Amino acid sequence: MRSSSPTLLGVLAALSLTAGCSPDPVSPPAGGRSPAGAAILTSFDRLTLSRGESSFRASLIGSGARLSSAGLTFASRATSVAGVTAANGRAQVQGLAAGRTWVVVQSAVAADSVEVIVE
Repeated sequence: MRSSSPTLLGVLAALSLTAGCSPDPVSPPAGGRSPAGAAILTSFDRLTLSRGESSFRASLIGSGARLSSAGLTFASRATSVAGVTAANGRAQVQGLAAGRTWVVVQSAVAADSVEVIVE
C-alpha cells in the first residue's frame, strides 16, 4: 500500500481550511501591470498607529526616473478604521478605530497601497 505524499496532504488540508472563507473586504487592490516605466513609490509599505494621525508621501515614477505627485489620489479601503486626506503627494491618515485597512494610491497609469494598522 502506498502512502500519500506529504505535499499532497498539505495542499488538501489548506484547501479544506479555505474552502468556505470569503475574501477580506479590506484587502489590498488586485495588482495590475502598469505601463512600462510607471510605478508609484510610497515612503512606507505599512503604517502602525494608535488612534490619531500619521502621514506618508507618495510619488509617481515616470520614464527617465522623474518623480511627480501630480494627479495622485488617495483612498481608504475601510473608512471606519482610517480616514485619509491628501494634498501634493502627502497623505494624512487618521486612525479612527482598531483594525486593519489599506490606503490606495492611484494615478492614471499606476496604483499601489499602504497597509494601515490602527491599534
